Amino acid sequence: MPYRRSKRKRGARWEYPILRRPSNRRTIHNALASLVLCGPAIVLYVGFIVVPAMLGFAYSFTNWTGWTGRPAYVGLANFRELLSDTRFLDAIRFTLLESALIVIFFTFASMLLAVILDALRFWKGPIRGLFFYPYILSILVNALLFQYLANYREGAMNTLLRTAGLDSITQDWMGDPGLVPYFIFALVAWSGLGFFTTLYLANLQTIPTELYEAARIDGAGPLSVFRRIQFPMLLPTLTTTSVLAVITGINLFPQIVVTTQGGPGFRTFTIGYYIYHLGVLNNRQGYAAAVSFVTFLALVIIAGIQVALLRRRQVSL
Repeated sequence: MPYRRSKRKRGARWEYPILRRPSNRRTIHNALASLVLCGPAIVLYVGFIVVPAMLGFAYSFTNWTGWTGRPAYVGLANFRELLSDTRFLDAIRFTLLESALIVIFFTFASMLLAVILDALRFWKGPIRGLFFYPYILSILVNALLFQYLANYREGAMNTLLRTAGLDSITQDWMGDPGLVPYFIFALVAWSGLGFFTTLYLANLQTIPTELYEAARIDGAGPLSVFRRIQFPMLLPTLTTTSVLAVITGINLFPQIVVTTQGGPGFRTFTIGYYIYHLGVLNNRQGYAAAVSFVTFLALVIIAGIQVALLRRRQVSL
């Protein structure tokens, strides 16, 4: 309840009435209402997120297999093993490569696409829907579609090449160690482009039209409008999309499970798939928990640095 000025005046000072404190009965009523409304969500979050995370941290100091036997405390042995685990280091390299490609694409390519779609004068809805449609499909459907495209014998890509008389170019696109990382990136880019473009489009709708009219009067071209008006106004969304893109790249897992299963060899092992490989396929839950904890800390640090740098950029503009 805001303060209101009193009608009485003493000298040059105004008197303000003293606000009454809410009664204990009303405070208890509000607390009970909040508990009823938020309690179930809090219980679910604690039961399915907080408690498993704490248990996973505890298991990272054990040799728990996940099935039989009581876990034995091994201290920092799991974390020391990480330092010499070449497969873990390879998974980090592949994950960083995919994350870099995903961040660059979703941060800047989706921004340019949003600006182009926002400038359309006809068929705005259907054209935007075409770009957003892959996102509403499940990851399984998108992955199976790309797996079909890359199939050597019956895949659409090789079929088109054979039809065009380019049999020498046909190959197993997901079996080539040099091409499979970019094929995985193409899968992620195609399925997530609509979501990130929609974020930028929503921000573009908030830019006042007066700014565009003033730029048009001053004779500014599309490039100047983007550089002087749209890009500075899109920086908050750029911060959000870049953090989401980093999380998407580091948590890359279902696409690998459906398409390559970490192959060829171990070339497409991401950190997420490596954790699954350790915990589910090899029954090393304790070591997998240690990998998960280290990955979580790395993700928090990277996201924190990223947000700090981008916010400083916003302030400077």
